[in-house]
Amino acid sequence: MNLMRMGVVAGALTTAVAFTVPVASAAEPELKTVNGHTDKWVNEATPTVEYKNGLKDTDVARVKEALEQCKSQSVSCASTTVGTPEKVTKWFDVENAGTGTGPLENCGPGQTDLKEQMGGMHAFAWGWNVGGNIDIELAKGVGIGVSAQYNETHTETKTGSIDVTVKPGWRGMLKVGHDMERVTSDVTIQGGKFGGAKISGVRTEIPLKEGAAPRAGSDLVQCGEKLLIEQ
Repeated sequence: MNLMRMGVVAGALTTAVAFTVPVASAAEPELKTVNGHTDKWVNEATPTVEYKNGLKDTDVARVKEALEQCKSQSVSCASTTVGTPEKVTKWFDVENAGTGTGPLENCGPGQTDLKEQMGGMHAFAWGWNVGGNIDIELAKGVGIGVSAQYNETHTETKTGSIDVTVKPGWRGMLKVGHDMERVTSDVTIQGGKFGGAKISGVRTEIPLKEGAAPRAGSDLVQCGEKLLIEQ
């Protein structure tokens, strides 16, 4: 896996590990819920580079080429946030391929509640992306609208387990979520190709620091409907 790509790697554990689930206080607003398996917000970025000589380009490879000039000591780069960053909770079902971990199905006739402790892990990885799965590595503290502590590619693996209870006529799976901040930024480049440029519409998505301990929950759907990972 290319760790520069914003995404998630998931797997099941053979041994359950205690999971402390953060409980939101009454003062904390509920965040928008996002299905991490199908969400394409980062990769659907459509940035544009415009050089000082008037040349414009929307090709993601050319945008990447322009942005990577920020690695050079002879180029000065600065980013500004466009609009208001959005906070979401991004959820993933624990991957169960080849592990036998769920889903817990209660679709037969005359069943009672089924309860099972499910354990799993998710490795949250984040970096910078200019759309179309084109990943970039920045230097010199260019954070693209976020704090300096997230200037480098990083991964964070979380493990845990919870009891999943499935009523008759339902299916269930362990899901893990993380609070994320989505930021759209413009980057101004002084120096470099054609004397400088402005890149508009760069998107990043990073785990919120205050959400360092991810959330855990049950993904419950009626029989015949799709879980998060199946959508």
